Amino acid sequence: MDLNLLTTFLAVYKHSSITVASEQLDISQPAVSAAIKRLESVVGKALFVREGRGITPTGAAVSLANKIEDPLNIIGTVEQQKNDLKVYCTESLLHFVSQVEGVSFTEAPLEEEELFDALTAQKVDIVIDVLSSKKHSLIEETIVDEEPVCLTRINHPRIGETLSKEEYFQEEHIALKIKRANMNTVEFLSESDIEPRKVRIETSSISSMLILASTTDYIAASTRSFAEMLAPALGLRVHPIPIKLRPITFRMLYHRRYANDEQHIKTREAIKSALRKHK
Repeated sequence: MDLNLLTTFLAVYKHSSITVASEQLDISQPAVSAAIKRLESVVGKALFVREGRGITPTGAAVSLANKIEDPLNIIGTVEQQKNDLKVYCTESLLHFVSQVEGVSFTEAPLEEEELFDALTAQKVDIVIDVLSSKKHSLIEETIVDEEPVCLTRINHPRIGETLSKEEYFQEEHIALKIKRANMNTVEFLSESDIEPRKVRIETSSISSMLILASTTDYIAASTRSFAEMLAPALGLRVHPIPIKLRPITFRMLYHRRYANDEQHIKTREAIKSALRKHK
């Protein structure tokens, strides 16, 4: 039997959707439908039936999925060992881990759901981000805590070597578009309700934020390690944020199917080792 038929079937089964399966597998919807029909002719039973606007698996489909899921995951793991692992990594840690071998790094997407979907659909092997998950299929490990800081240009007309809480809320800010748990970064880290900041500019990149802060009077924010790496070159001064915030906790998330995979374990340990060197 063609293994591609089983792979296609399992994608449709997991998502109860030919559309989503076609996107995951990067093939057309007619090709997915044709594969399901071919498999149905092989097993001699219907695998999906229409329900409302979607489809639902039959008893035969459930039985087949239970039999093939683990073997297909093992085959997929063996095939993957020939290639670099794909990792989504938050921008503020990329400079620490970029030299880890056997990894293809991409900056983590802004949207939280996009990160989870990529892990579930096996488009990416590991995500390094501040998000947390209660999904049983995902494993998360806390890998490093970072101090949140803010930055102003050295020749700022109103802010000198120190930054008070009053000055922090009086001045205008540059904020990241990224949101976690439907909150911006400062709200996400705050232990209580805080006064809203005066956000003048939103950007999708911390690097862009710091460059903007170096040429304006706006306040930027970053992790301390990233800030201290770029501040001297950009003429920025690093300040503690003058409100009570939790540390920024970064986590490594990956699918449970890779928990005991040798290549995956080796890569996870290499990433953690690279981060420990920069603590």
